[in-house]
Amino acid sequence: MLEELERLARRVAALPLAAPLLVLGGLGLGKLTARALALPGEAVVRPAGVVPRIHLDGLSRRMEELRLAGRTTEEYVAVYQHHVAPIERALWRQGVSRALARRVAWPVVEYSYRNGLDPATVASVLVVESRGRPRATSPMGARGLMQVMPAHAGRWRGCGRNLYDIDQNICHGTRILAWYLDRYRGDERRALLGYNGCVRGTNTPDCWRYPDKVRRVRERIRAEMRAARLSHAGG
Repeated sequence: MLEELERLARRVAALPLAAPLLVLGGLGLGKLTARALALPGEAVVRPAGVVPRIHLDGLSRRMEELRLAGRTTEEYVAVYQHHVAPIERALWRQGVSRALARRVAWPVVEYSYRNGLDPATVASVLVVESRGRPRATSPMGARGLMQVMPAHAGRWRGCGRNLYDIDQNICHGTRILAWYLDRYRGDERRALLGYNGCVRGTNTPDCWRYPDKVRRVRERIRAEMRAARLSHAGG
């Protein structure tokens, strides 16, 4: 199964290189570098119509099976090292505690893949929105890691209703971001503005700066991910 995942990741990695880059420079499924089941760091978050989401969904479902089965299998360890550990390192280097970064990294990758998103971009949104605090609540009432508004609770099938739960919050956040990318035909800047509620007028001061904040954090996250992969390859 691991060999199948590797072949799948390599096939998927070839597609974004043939398509125009979006504003973000992230990738629809953005993960891992060429050597480690990853997509190129220069690739971008893409709408559902461009990313081969059916393949990503299969990989995501397999990750879910491995996560539920336990942490002792060889396949689990390999998937963790190649897909999850770089995000984990990047999160704690951005100020998330090591224990929480380990808890958060797997669902970030799993739900990003499921929705055709770049895990580095999702992690960046998470850091900008809540600084990695699962119990964060905004003055507007947004909740949890990805600051999801209560009106979304239960709206997305399979995501649950508890926005302070790590998995359920990330499930909601990734579904919402993917929805905005679809709505704006892959225009990532507009999708991020929509995610932040900065569509008409301004709900928060200088909300138009939000996409740039996400990009800056993502640059740092990607640098940490590259360092993690180089460290793993050298080990």
